[in-house]
Parts: sequence; structure tokens; C-alpha cells
Amino acid sequence: MKKLSLFILFIFFFGLSYAQILPGRQFPERPTSTNPNTNGNVENIDSLREQLDAKRDSIVYTAKFIKFTKEEFLRDSTRIFPLDTNIQNFHRNKIIDDPENPTINLGLNGMSYRDLLFNPAKTIGFDAGYHYYDRYLIKPEDVMYYQAKSPYTELYYVTPAFGRLTEQMFRVVHSQNVKPNWNIGGSFAKMGSRSFYGSPAKKADALAVNHLNASLWSWYNSKNKRYTMLLNGTFNNLKGYENGSIYNDSVFTQPTNIDPEFEDARLNTAKHNWRNNSFYIKQFYNIGKQKSIDSNAVVLPTQRVSYKLLYNTQKFYFTNDGYDNSELLKNYYIYQDSSKTSDSTQITHLQNEFSYSFYLRGKSLSFLRNELKVNVGIQHDYYKYQQYTYDTNFQNITLNGNADYGFSDKASLNLKVQQIIQGRNFGDFLYEAQSEIKLGNKVGSVVLDAYSQNQSPALVYERQLSNHYQWNASFQKTKTQHLGFSYLNPKYFFKAKAEYFLISNHLYFDQGANGDAIPAQFASNINLLKLSVRKDFKFGKFNFENYLVYQKTDFESVLRTPEVYTFHSLYFKNTFFKVLKTEMGVDLKYFSKYTAPSYAPAIGQFYNAGNLRFDTYPIVDVWIRTNWKRANLFLKYDYANQGLFSTGYYTVNKYPMPYALAKFGVSWRFYD
Repeated sequence: MKKLSLFILFIFFFGLSYAQILPGRQFPERPTSTNPNTNGNVENIDSLREQLDAKRDSIVYTAKFIKFTKEEFLRDSTRIFPLDTNIQNFHRNKIIDDPENPTINLGLNGMSYRDLLFNPAKTIGFDAGYHYYDRYLIKPEDVMYYQAKSPYTELYYVTPAFGRLTEQMFRVVHSQNVKPNWNIGGSFAKMGSRSFYGSPAKKADALAVNHLNASLWSWYNSKNKRYTMLLNGTFNNLKGYENGSIYNDSVFTQPTNIDPEFEDARLNTAKHNWRNNSFYIKQFYNIGKQKSIDSNAVVLPTQRVSYKLLYNTQKFYFTNDGYDNSELLKNYYIYQDSSKTSDSTQITHLQNEFSYSFYLRGKSLSFLRNELKVNVGIQHDYYKYQQYTYDTNFQNITLNGNADYGFSDKASLNLKVQQIIQGRNFGDFLYEAQSEIKLGNKVGSVVLDAYSQNQSPALVYERQLSNHYQWNASFQKTKTQHLGFSYLNPKYFFKAKAEYFLISNHLYFDQGANGDAIPAQFASNINLLKLSVRKDFKFGKFNFENYLVYQKTDFESVLRTPEVYTFHSLYFKNTFFKVLKTEMGVDLKYFSKYTAPSYAPAIGQFYNAGNLRFDTYPIVDVWIRTNWKRANLFLKYDYANQGLFSTGYYTVNKYPMPYALAKFGVSWRFYD
């Protein structure tokens, strides 16, 4: 009865909130549809402008006048995409709760996390090893560039529907064309979270998470379409308090009169602060003849040169203003006679990359047949690294190559090579191969892929010089071999993939003699089989989305990842009053038992300690999302089944996950 009452209140509040918001203007979500194979995605913006100039007085600007792209879609030609105005996934606002890329985390949006499923990073070269805030960053390659007939603005806001303001998000994006071939824009975002359990210094209203992201960009094309310049600056200032977990390990099983936010925590003033700022510029120039496709909508060069410059600074701070009486922080190497910890790691990175591309195409206008694309480049990376008294600088020189051959419009082969030929990480490489065979619209397609990776240890494993952790070690390179087979059938909303990983010299954090985190390298080879299936069903106005992953490894106690993970979404879709597009449904996720890791707050690392395995139960979210003209709105009740299967759950040892929470979100787009 209690759950039914909450659901009725849920629907009532949504209607009330909707009635209050309608008189205003609107907010939005970022466009996500970037599939270059989708029909109609590529548009001739210049031709569209010419057709519309004569009708300027009668134009009502809508989303169709706004297109976007990213740097990865401009490497061989200009590909732009229409703004995504649908409401699918709009209610899934937490980046650490991606249905197909879930995480284990500390139970608070904006705090440290690690992938729940096995997803090794396909990178080579220098790596500092700090990745616990990566998803909260905006990076140069993430920036979206727009083509806007009219000024474009989007707003986005999420907040608890009622009660304590535990999690809030705000974002604004603005872009406009200075000239028909020159666009500029900027974005600003804030994320704030208050602790569900154990607030900093027991101050319930204190922000445990305070993240800021901003970016500025410019996209210029010459009138003859030979020259393209992308320019952006990204700014990140991420702040998160570490409470070290709460003392009460029975918060879900033993009744208490203390509100969760006032539970005693092991740390009260410890804090991480990431500052990550970048300046990025990439320029392309087409040489020789250019082939126009679809009335100049896409210009295909026969040769192209490009240059990229990246300047990036990273600063990682960990501070604590008091002694740790819980003995969670076991050592004081630097500030031995003080109650203060002030660790810092600073990295300056300068990257220059030159590349040359050429294209061999058949005379047929069907350029997807009998086409060869080759890109070769050389990349220079300079780093300056400083941590306490350790101050060093080094460089890497990398050769990059990419060859893509289309046998026909039914078969293609792609080869990629990255090889460090000189520098600190000499010998690192990443070789990739992928082939796609299209069997027909009804039958689907098959994709075969493989890669071989040789990667140097991240620096955090080999050298740490901070107040609570110190080591100087040497490890071998980690080698990863991967084979993959995929079958895709868009007609029947089906996708299946089988992957095999062989990992040698795996690096991880283990438990040391004092019970704390210490770097380790696994001596044996690790085998892992990963099977994933995505299948969606449609029954009239009902939709049923399903994603299932099965993983099997011979060393689960080392990788600490569940054997089974599933996500399901069942929802009803309808248009009310001919204009109100609405979907309402439930999301369910479940993962099987696995050996839970512990967390070392002073270095932001998850480590293997003990053999604790938590009971796991389905987690259910109830939601409704709707669209009216330029407005998207949602109301969502997270963990709606709390108390039904369980009173709470964990993904990391000693860190309880959030209790049930109702959230409201709105997005709005302006086209003038």
C-alpha cells in the first residue's frame, strides 16, 4: 500500500510540476544520435540557407535548422547530424548509471567509481593512473560543434522532486553562426550532491560534490570547402569530499533513530579536487581534386593534411584538515607532526600531431564501392610531471596509421596501428583490425574484430609520493589480446556480441600487510569470456528493451566483476491530445554476486581486500517522461522497490548505495 501511495503521489506531482512549467520557455538533453549510416543525416547546410533566404520573413525556426557534429566525424569529410529531439533515455541523467556501461561507486553522483563490467582501456603511452572522476570531465574530443541557421540555446536541470536536495544538475549550451561558414559557442555545467549517508562534519546541507565544467568552441570552413579549423577550450574543476565510509555497517539491517546523513563517518574534512584544463586546435586542408556527393552536401578530398595541437594541464589534490582517528589513513610520511594533509600531483601535457591522408575511389558516384582510405601520422607528446619532491619531464613519439578498404557496399576492412617508437613508453603498441559483412536488410550484418595491446604501467602503480602512500616499484608491460564477433540486425532490434580477452601481467591494487592498498601485478595469464545481447520488442504501444551480459573468468577474485548483469526497460508510449508525446514505465537492473572491492580515499583507488560477497537483488526505477513542443520533462522514482526485496545494497565494501529518491528533470531548447 505504501508503494502504491508513493506512485500515486509520483503521478500527481508530475502533473502539478508540468502545469507550473508550461508558461515558461524550455530545457534539453544533449543530442546523441551520431550514427553516420542513418539516412538523411548528412545535410547541405549552405544549400538549405540559399533556399530559405528568400523566405526569411515566414520562417519559424525549429530543430531542423540546427545540426551538429564532432571532430571524429570530420576526419575524412564533413558529416553533420540533425539534433536529436526524442525523449528516449532522457530520464537517465546519471552518467555513472549508464544501462550498458554500469559502475560500482560510492553511492553518490559525482563521486569515485569504477566500471562494473570488464572494459579494459584501449590506450597506450603515459597514464598517470587517476581515473575515478573521468566520466565527469568534459574533454576536447567531447565538444560538439553546431551549424545553426538561428542562435541555439539549450537548458537542462535536474533536482529531487521533494525533500532534501541530495542531487542537482544544471547545464546551459549556446551556439550561433557568426557567418554561414563560421560557428562559435560555449557551455557551462554544474553538478552538486549532498551525502545520503555520513555528511561532511555532519553538516547535512554541505555539498559533498561540487563539479564545474565549461567549454568554448569555434568551427570554421572556408568557402571553397578546402580548409577546416576546429578550436576549443575546456575547463573542469571537480571537488568531492571523502567520508571514508560510515561506521555503521548495519544501516540496512538494524533500526536506528539517526537520519542517514548524520551517521558517523570515518573522515570529515578529506577532499579531492581535480582541475583539468585544455586548449585544442585541429586544422584540415584538402589537396588536389575534390569530389562532391549529393549536390555538394559532402566534399570528398583526394588528399588531405591535418595538424593538431593540444595543451593540457591536470592537477590532482587531496587534502585533509584533521587526523584520522579511525586509522583508515594508516601512514603519515610527510606531515608527521601535523594534522594536515595536502597532497598534489601536477601534469603538463603538450601534444603535436601531423597526418596525411589519401583516398583512392572508383569513378562511380557510389563512393562506398571499391574505395581505399589511408591515413598516416606522427605524434609527439611532451609531459612534465610533479609530485611532492619528484619532478621529471619526458616525451613520446608515436606513429599512427589507419587503412580502410571498402570491397563493395557489402564488405569492408579497417586496420589501425599505434606504435611508440621513442620515449619513456617505447615499445607500447595497439594494433586493431575490423571487418564488416552486410548480409542484407533482413538478415543483418556480421562484424569481426581483434586487437593486440602492449601497455606501460600507469605511473600510480610504480611511484607514489604522498602523505599516506609511498612506493617506488617496477612492473612489466600489460599485454591484452582480444577477439570479437558481433551480429547486428536493426530490422529486428537485435545485437549480439562474443568477446574473448587474454590478459598478461595484469596490474591492480591488492591488500598490503597493514590492510591498506598496495600495487600488485598478477603473475598468471587471465582469461575472460564476455557475451552480451541486446534485444528490443514492440507490442503495439508497449516497448520492452533488454540488455544481458554474461562474463566468465578464471580469476574472478582478481578482476572482481559479476558473472551476470541484466538491464530491462518496459514502458508504454502514447501521444495525448495529439501533441503530448509521453512514455511511462519501469527500469530494472540486476547483477549477480561478486567479490566486492574496498576503496582507498587518499588515492582514489579501488583495491582487493578480503572476500566479502554481498547479496544482490533487482533494483527498480519507476518513471514518466514527456515532450511538448520544445520541452522535455521527466519524473523518476529511483530504487522504488526498496523494502520489497531488500532494505538497501552495496557495490563497494562499507559504502551503502542511495535510498529511494524521486527526481524531476526538465530540458528546453530555444532556436531564436
